[in-house]
Amino acid sequence: MLGERRWMRWTLGALGVAIGGALAMTGPVAAQAAAQAAAGTSSNAVGWGQWLQNVVNLSRLVELGAFVFSAYQFWAGRRERIVADAAEATRAVIDSNYQAWQVINSAQGKGGSGGRVEALADLLKNGVSLAGITLDDAWLEDVQLPRAMLVRGSLQRANLTRANLAGANLEGADLTDADLVAANLSGAYLKHANLTRARLSAATLDGADLTDVIGWRDVRTVSHASIDALRNAPAGFVAFARELGAVDAVTRARPDDELDGHSRQFRAI
Repeated sequence: MLGERRWMRWTLGALGVAIGGALAMTGPVAAQAAAQAAAGTSSNAVGWGQWLQNVVNLSRLVELGAFVFSAYQFWAGRRERIVADAAEATRAVIDSNYQAWQVINSAQGKGGSGGRVEALADLLKNGVSLAGITLDDAWLEDVQLPRAMLVRGSLQRANLTRANLAGANLEGADLTDADLVAANLSGAYLKHANLTRARLSAATLDGADLTDVIGWRDVRTVSHASIDALRNAPAGFVAFARELGAVDAVTRARPDDELDGHSRQFRAI
């Protein structure tokens, strides 16, 4: 229906332009004829000239109206195109989100990516919250989810190697047995997140909020993880992480010969 209206407006606009153009070409001819008739001396010639002059004036009026009408039709058509394009864009986003959720939901409980890396990226791009999402056992290597809303998400045993979770909200997220090797968690919000048996080797935790984080004493590895400027870290966490090979400004400034053999043992990822 909208396409038919747009086509009709374009047709009417083109017709108006055609009529206006035709009148614009015939107007000067009629004006010349009127001038010649007015130059005559007989009453018939004067009357004929007056009639032609009226025709000229009317044609100019119709010509102006035709151009105004055409301009309106083109303007109205342009507005309809803008509205139609906006509606199509909205529909495309809705369809994209629906397809992404279909991919994620159909892959629940299954290993491998199953297209979830791309689907999650699409949802994030469209500003969709991922709170409460279930991604257990998902293979999400290199997934890009900076500043994602993953509150209370379940990511048990998920492969998040090199995942970009910078600034992500992972409050209450279950990361039990998750592989976060070389993941970027800088500035992430991990309040009440469960890190039991998670692998954090070479992960970046700079500026992360660890308020009441769960299971941190049971992480599998944290060697080479960067823990600068942690916020609200539980008491003993920093010392524990350093002991297992995590690095921060203090450990980087420490000479190698001050590191005992036990700490050096955990330097391998």
